[in-house]
Amino acid sequence: MTKLFGTDGIRGTPGEHPLTDEMIYKIGKASANLLHYQKGVTNGQLKVIIGKDTRLSCQKIEDILVSAISSCGVEVVLAGTISTPGLAFLTKRFKALMGIMISASHNKATDNGIKFFSSTGHKLPQSQEKLIEKVVFSELIELDVLSLNSATAALQIEEAQRIYIDFLKSRARHLDLKGLKIVVDCAYGALSDIAPLVFQELGAQVYPVNNQPNGENINLNCGALHPENMARLVAKYNADIGFSYDGDGDRVIMSDEKGNLLDGDYIMAIVGLHFLQRNLLPKNTIVTTVMSNYGLHEAIAKAGGVIIQTDVGDRNVAEALIENNLLMGGEQSGHVIFLNHSTTGDAIIVCLEILKVMKETGKKLSELRQCMYKCPQVLINVRVKEKKPFEQIPAVQERISLSNSRLNGNGRLLLRYSGTEPVARVMVEGRNKALIEEIANSLAEQIRQEIGINE
Repeated sequence: MTKLFGTDGIRGTPGEHPLTDEMIYKIGKASANLLHYQKGVTNGQLKVIIGKDTRLSCQKIEDILVSAISSCGVEVVLAGTISTPGLAFLTKRFKALMGIMISASHNKATDNGIKFFSSTGHKLPQSQEKLIEKVVFSELIELDVLSLNSATAALQIEEAQRIYIDFLKSRARHLDLKGLKIVVDCAYGALSDIAPLVFQELGAQVYPVNNQPNGENINLNCGALHPENMARLVAKYNADIGFSYDGDGDRVIMSDEKGNLLDGDYIMAIVGLHFLQRNLLPKNTIVTTVMSNYGLHEAIAKAGGVIIQTDVGDRNVAEALIENNLLMGGEQSGHVIFLNHSTTGDAIIVCLEILKVMKETGKKLSELRQCMYKCPQVLINVRVKEKKPFEQIPAVQERISLSNSRLNGNGRLLLRYSGTEPVARVMVEGRNKALIEEIANSLAEQIRQEIGINE
């Protein structure tokens, strides 16, 4: 069966598979079928909430989904422009059986995607994604051209953004930001009207940038993918901190008052150590993916904490948090989850947690970031002709063993295949940059000799 879902929902270019009008219609019908099945299991309201980011293609995708889902007798409620975590929150708040977010996250404006959330506000389990795939490709759904090309009336959540803003402020525990200057790069995305208001209403002086989306400029040379622009503005405005979001508002990259950038690893180190010191971290444990820097592991271990590692993907982090009854985890890319506040990564909540640490400690972000030394990291991509398990390649295993001996416990290496490309990724970290570069190159060359593509 053709695979429809990637690591984070369905993604592509509108008008091309899998986001042709016909496929979007089938996806809507299939999700409605899943809701009917769930109705008999959970007795929940037969309702779906749809949100979207600021891309031009969102409106057409929304119209098709509304027509398809409504034609199956399912109530559709529209949240309008909202962040992905905002949509997850509203799904749970309004007791819908499903939430659907139309967004391609950090991708360019010409891309788009569809993400699904369960009634609990968590990302739809992969088992249910597979059920949707099965129905879509089963040929059981007949196209209704009339429904496909006509929008069906749907209910609108009145002031959805205001409801979400009030929720975010309620998570701030009376946080007073008076006297703080904050630069907020909204990436022309879903947080353009939301993020500035949250910090302003908490008392900060806010300098919002890239907050006037036109449907074609989302993520364009700004936001979490280009945080250096935000960092320069922090210096220009003599601000205390800066935040750069992605298009759908579930990840953030920060800047301290000196213009130094902080990714998700720094964020987890700062907040995680703060929680550890105050006995606020369940089991003294946080969750990260295999891509988190070795320096984060050192900092947490030195403080008596423990790290659980997962495969790449915020869904994997969330599942590990739930399974182990933990509070906090995230990715180097800036997805950080606080389960006591949100069911998924919420960039604004992450910012509020950092601001709380600054206020409670009386320290500037440049001081707080000193809690972690970020080890040099080398990443090499090798194009391969097959994705043969590395443990089945003796020469590579021998090279791995030799490399670990050379690191001698002062670093780590990671070999993994890309989930979307014929590429092997070689990542080596350690305090000795020359050594890790040599190790990474030798591993990459060994893989190239065994299964590489001659280019």
